[in-house]
Amino acid sequence: MPRPLHSLTPPEIARICREAFGLDVEVGAFMAGEIAVNIRVSAHGKPYVLKAEYPSPYMTAAHIDWVSGVQEHARRAGLPVAAQVPVVGAAAGASGFVALVPIAAEAAAAEAPTPALVRLQTFLPGSVATEAPAGLDLPGAFGSLAAQLVRALADVPREPVPVLHPWSFETTGANVLFACDRIASLEAAGMVPGEESARTSADLALARSIAREFEDVVRPGLDTLPHQVLHQDLNDFNVLVEGGADGAVGGGRVSGIIDFGDARFAPRVAEIALAAGYATLGTEDPVGSLARAVDAYDEVMAGTDVIPGTALALTDAERDIIPLAALARLCLNACQWTARTLTTSTEDPRHDYGKARMQRTWPVIRALAAATGRA
Repeated sequence: MPRPLHSLTPPEIARICREAFGLDVEVGAFMAGEIAVNIRVSAHGKPYVLKAEYPSPYMTAAHIDWVSGVQEHARRAGLPVAAQVPVVGAAAGASGFVALVPIAAEAAAAEAPTPALVRLQTFLPGSVATEAPAGLDLPGAFGSLAAQLVRALADVPREPVPVLHPWSFETTGANVLFACDRIASLEAAGMVPGEESARTSADLALARSIAREFEDVVRPGLDTLPHQVLHQDLNDFNVLVEGGADGAVGGGRVSGIIDFGDARFAPRVAEIALAAGYATLGTEDPVGSLARAVDAYDEVMAGTDVIPGTALALTDAERDIIPLAALARLCLNACQWTARTLTTSTEDPRHDYGKARMQRTWPVIRALAAATGRA
């Protein structure tokens, strides 16, 4: 078994930064993250984040190198994206931002070092959008950011090898159904607290119904829709915001877009459908918030023609599937994090993170489903 990356020591972290990126750093704290381990470091008074993860079937060295290129493309287009520190002696032709670093086994173990994929990026200021200041038009910000990303990435070449991962837009319905089955198995095994069982069963039934509708209505037509490279995960934990003094009404701005790990070549509508869904979380009017996000997307795209002869405004076919696609993505988010919360210990960093995602999402799914006659 590879050594958990959360067990990296400050001297090891400092050595990685020095040898891979040529920076002598002071090591700070570990930060929250879904898959990659994120560690705050600083050099010459400037804050950075070291990101490390082990390769997986859908996050190979070649793919994460491509992802790093997508991120750099977005940054150069003017989006608020972290700058990446080049790897010392990076091979020509690659993105130059990813290092393959051997991670030594625990001192008492005999296993050979396991290589991890490591990147070093500038630290972006701000808090996650769940903590947005009063007065910030978050649905409008999400819609605008989705449009800006589509514009910025419209001419980026697709990944070298097609990738499907658990958050791929095309497989949303199937992945929701799989997650529901997993939660049901955990419930049958007694891992769902008794006081939560009835609510969990009802939520799973609703999620299954929405997933099947996605499979019947959305999935069959996706191949006919425009495709391009997308960020494909513009959620409320991947958008950073800063507020005005004391969070005054009317203050606040978007300060960053993070986590390009789910970037891939996908149906273009996925960017706004996912963003619009996440824009409903934490709002008093989920239906109005979803519509506001789409309107903001349209405002940015009006008259846009980034690639000669290729208009980026939504087609009628794309627009028609946004509400259902957004709702299905929220179901995937809630189901995935419900399962992970049930199967991780309270000491696992993913436990509290997943609990927050789950508790924030289920009430909105119920509200949107009721408003659209699906509850």
